[in-house]
Amino acid sequence: MKQTIVKKAKNLSNEILNMIEDAKNENKTSLNIIFKQIKELPYEIGNLTNLKRLNIHRNKLQQIPKEIGNLGNLQELNISNNQLQTLPKEIGNLTNLQRLDISDNQLQELPKEFGNLGNLKYLNISDNQLQTLPKEFGNLTNLLGLYICNNKLQELPNEIGNLSNLKILYMFNNKLQELPKEFGNLTKLQELDIYNNQLQKLPKEFGNLTNLQDLNIGYNKLQELPNEFGNLSNLQKLNIGNNQLQKLPNEFGNLSNLQKLYIYNNQLKELPKEFGNLTNLEELNISNNQLQELPKEFGNLSNLEHLDINENQLQELPKEIGNLTNLKFLDVRKNQLQEFPKEFGNLTNLRELYIHNNQLQEFPKEINQLINLKSLDISNNKNIKGTVRLYNSKLENLDIENTDINELIVPSDNKLRYINIKNTKLKSLPQLICNKIHRMIIDHSYSTYEKMVEELCTQ
Repeated sequence: MKQTIVKKAKNLSNEILNMIEDAKNENKTSLNIIFKQIKELPYEIGNLTNLKRLNIHRNKLQQIPKEIGNLGNLQELNISNNQLQTLPKEIGNLTNLQRLDISDNQLQELPKEFGNLGNLKYLNISDNQLQTLPKEFGNLTNLLGLYICNNKLQELPNEIGNLSNLKILYMFNNKLQELPKEFGNLTKLQELDIYNNQLQKLPKEFGNLTNLQDLNIGYNKLQELPNEFGNLSNLQKLNIGNNQLQKLPNEFGNLSNLQKLYIYNNQLKELPKEFGNLTNLEELNISNNQLQELPKEFGNLSNLEHLDINENQLQELPKEIGNLTNLKFLDVRKNQLQEFPKEFGNLTNLRELYIHNNQLQEFPKEINQLINLKSLDISNNKNIKGTVRLYNSKLENLDIENTDINELIVPSDNKLRYINIKNTKLKSLPQLICNKIHRMIIDHSYSTYEKMVEELCTQ
């Protein structure tokens, strides 16, 4: 067995040497050595001085020979998905590199010579074990895209601010506790992802990043946003969910180009009235906060299609919510709502409505005005009782679990396919439902689905 392994390794080594020799003889400018399971790269690789593209990803390389530095014409180098723990300092000789991918290795540091790669435009060093970046990293002033995700970075060098041409920067899943004020020099940034770090605050200079369009700073420890955050007026997508925000600055209302906003899992008790200036919002998630009311200006968000405000402390909805006539999805579950304003019936484009776990005193008659509704969940509202009449013929999914409803009346052309009637007082179901239903959830008192159908559908 051992001899077989040695023979295979020798054959593989010979194969790689032949590939290198052929590339030299044919004066190739591109070479792919991928999925070969090689543990080392022959030093002869340094003879291919005409190479412009070298791809050796998905092998088992534990080191790169210093001769790699001879490839002065290289423009693209991919050594991702290997087992590299270090890089030779000679990698700094590859001054014509424009694209470099060394992701998915075991690198703990980068040599200071890395800063010589001044022509780099795209660099991916994600999925390593980097704890710091050398200050020379700031010499990579031509970078357009930088990916440093899934490392162990605790801080960034001040020189990061020298990368003034960056348009895309992904640093999620690190251990960053703060950003240097020089970070505000990255004024060409359009996409920034710092998701899942340990940031406790943002420097006021963060407000200089006025070209940002997509920003993800979710899953950090932010307790507040600087007033200058309102300068990011080109933002279209913003995720600040899973932080510790207790309030939003009034200047937040300046983010008038926002289309998607996620502020879930914070500690917000109120929204500033300026929130109503975000008139381009199409999707908003402010679930899992401590909101007790919504400002009447909330009704200005007339382009909203998806609204999630579940798990707050709302006791009522402002009548202006009726202005959100483009809403297709609304989740207000797990609040303290007792009724809906009559203007709620204006939301005729709603497709999905989730209002379970509230304190509704009766079935909201306004629901019957929602002519396009397909899914309705009013479960766990114990005060809803008696007869419920549904006039909506498009309704497909209905959940009335844990209510005191004892009679259900549906239109003859109903399209119900799913119904949850567990823990209700229903003694029978209309034949109009029984003929069409595909799935029901029933009380455990029924031994089988067939038994339930027999007892509820033959009354």
